[in-house]
Order: sequence, then C-alpha cells, then structure tokens
Amino acid sequence: MSGQSGTSPTPLRPWQDSLRSAGQALEFLLASGINSDVTLVVGREGKQFKVHRLILSMRSPVFEDLLLLNPASKSCVLPLKDDSPWAFQWLLNHIYTDKHEIDSMELALQILSLADKYMVASAYDTSIRYLQTVVKRNNVLKIYNYLVHLFADNDSLRTLCKGVFRDNGNAVLLSPALMDLTPEAMSQLLKEPLRITSETVIFKALVKWGQAQLKLQGKPLKPSALRQEITHFLPLIRFFTMTSDEFVQNVLTTDVLTPEENVYVLKQIAKPQSDPGHHSPLGKSLQINTSRESRASLITKEQMRTVLCEGVNKTWLREPTYQFHLLPSDNIVLLAVKVQLEGGAEDVQLEIRKEDANSAVLASAEGRGANLSFKNPVHLRESVTYVFTLQVSDPVTALYGSKFSQKVYEIEGFQISLSPGVFIQAVVFF
Repeated sequence: MSGQSGTSPTPLRPWQDSLRSAGQALEFLLASGINSDVTLVVGREGKQFKVHRLILSMRSPVFEDLLLLNPASKSCVLPLKDDSPWAFQWLLNHIYTDKHEIDSMELALQILSLADKYMVASAYDTSIRYLQTVVKRNNVLKIYNYLVHLFADNDSLRTLCKGVFRDNGNAVLLSPALMDLTPEAMSQLLKEPLRITSETVIFKALVKWGQAQLKLQGKPLKPSALRQEITHFLPLIRFFTMTSDEFVQNVLTTDVLTPEENVYVLKQIAKPQSDPGHHSPLGKSLQINTSRESRASLITKEQMRTVLCEGVNKTWLREPTYQFHLLPSDNIVLLAVKVQLEGGAEDVQLEIRKEDANSAVLASAEGRGANLSFKNPVHLRESVTYVFTLQVSDPVTALYGSKFSQKVYEIEGFQISLSPGVFIQAVVFF
C-alpha cells in the first residue's frame, strides 16, 4: 500500500500499514516509543519509559495535571522515583491496551497503590478483583499490611481481610506473613474480629511475632527482652478468658509476665465472679486487660470441612502400625480423623509429627471405632509435611486402607495430599 499527498509521495511506514486496530497501534507506540513526547524515569533504578502525554492524560486526571495542565509540565523528562518499575510497566500496558492479567499478589498490591496514586479507576478495579480471587488464610496478612499503611480507608480491602479473619483466625495467625507485620499492623490485628478457639492462640502468635522482631534487631531471645518488645500489646490480650490450664501451659511458661502478674491473673481466672476493676492493682507493672468477653468461638458444623479419602483401591489390612504423610495446601485446624476398623478390640492410637526426624509429637488421639477426635484443635501449616502414625493394639483388628497409594483430595479450594498409602476414611478440619 502506498499513499500520495498531492504530487509528493508519502513513504511507506510498515507499522501503520500492518497494524489493523487502534489497540495494536497503541501497543506498538508504547513498545517502540515512536512519537513519544515525554520520558518517565521510574524507580531508584531509573527505568525509562517513552510515553505520550495525551494517551496518559486520557486515562488519568493525575497524569493530565502532571503532563498537560501544569505550567511546569513542558519538561521532556519526568522522574517518578517512588514508583515500582515492575508495576508501572503493567500500569502503562493497561492504560495503552487495557491489559488486565495479573500473576501475583505482590504485583496486584503494587498496582493497587499506583492506581490509587494516579487515579486509574479501571486498574484499581482490576487489582481488587484479582485479590478477591487469590486471598487465603495463609496470605491475607500480606494484604493487611498494605491496608494498614497505604489503604486505611479502603473498604473493599478491609471487608476482604475481615471475611478471612472471621472464617478462621487460628489459621491466619499461623501464617509466616505474621512475622512481617509492622508494630502498627500487629496492634490493629489484635483488635480485629479474629475467630479463634482460645485466647492462647492470639498470645502465642504475639510471642512468636515478638521473637521475630528480636531476631531482626539482633537482640538476645531473653524473656526480659521479649517482654519489652511486646509490652505495648499485652493489654490487648484477654487473659481472664483463658482457663487455668491454658494460662499455665501457654503464658506462665514464657516468663513474659512477672510472678506478681501471674498470681493476679490466676486468682481472677479462679474467681470469675469477682470484679477486678478497670486496672490491675500492680502499681507500675502491666495494666492487665480485665475483659471477660471471650473471643473464642465454638466451631459449628457449617464451618467444618470433611474430605472423604476415596478414589483408591482399598482392602482390609492387618498390621500393628500404619504411617503416611499429610500435606495441606493452606493453614488448617485439624479436628478429627476417621478410620474404618473391623474385628477384635478396634482400639487405635494416632500420633502426628512434622517430617523432621527430631520432631516431637505435635498431637495425639486414641479411640475405639471410627472417629479419632483431638482434645485440642491441631494447627497444621501450609506446605509443611506431617507424619501420621496409626497404631492398632489388637492383631485381630483390620484396617480398611491402601498401601503405597498417593492421592490429592480437594474441597472448597483446600487440598490435602496423602502418601504413601491412604489408611484413613476422612479428614475433618476448619
């Protein structure tokens, strides 16, 4: 194809001749920088993007002010040192071509920040929709950190986080992302409506967070240093809602509280009808939270998920011990395991350890018949392999299972991997 303007021939421009849509042409303009009238220098790396003032201004009122309406906007170079080049590249592709594919939560959060900063509504909506599809118990705290520091007024993100908190606060507090929370984010998290099985879950999470902060600062992991690190958060812990056993096993053993504080709390737990007043009578020591309103929630049938371990060829087995690995795809709270036994006493014991050879027993259960329920919920972390050992005391008792099999079971987005061997009938968790 060729063009004529009067008697003067117009030279052929292949990119104009071959691109058949406005979208293709805009994509080429961004990639090539042809006819660019301003260069954006983004991030500390100084990555350069040759762009077009009019196109950016069509999608962003902020860019319109920066590049067209501002009297000082005539410069051909605009530095944007605080922005991420990675996310900015995505934003430019979105502005020029309506790109909407996002491949990671980290990118989505950075896009959300840029979309908010430059008021690109379509990019903002795209990132929110992506986060809604990928948020889980094990990653929600990454979003929460952004929420606290960058999007405090963002109702969409706050609703997203609170929905996961109410579903299973226990599992949220198991997330490694907890260790990355800033003090401000940690303080706000302790005030959120976390659905937990015991106040001790929150206290133990706070202790682990405090220990992570000490390591980060290169300080020794001594009780006195830990107390100093988390002292501002301790008044948020509702010690009076714990049982005496819970307090002794989970709080007293950490030496975070002083002996006087331990005695005071135990007395108040022992006499729940007494009125401790608004402050603890301990002089200048810690102001104990006197609330007796428990945050612990009973686990309802609606919250429980049951994975049926089927789909393999099972037979009746008679062995004293059965061992297999269980790998969850997300943080879960294990409530029970079901087995199928026949003959003899039908007594069975279960022990759970991490795959590490030196791991101590994390939980155990014993029973007669099909159900093995745990006295306390068992917290299992995502992508951590756990070794389950079943022991049958009566040699006459047979167990219905499959040796050497491996199977991945899925329910509502949760995956449970079993190998080698499927020796159980169901896993109950929430």
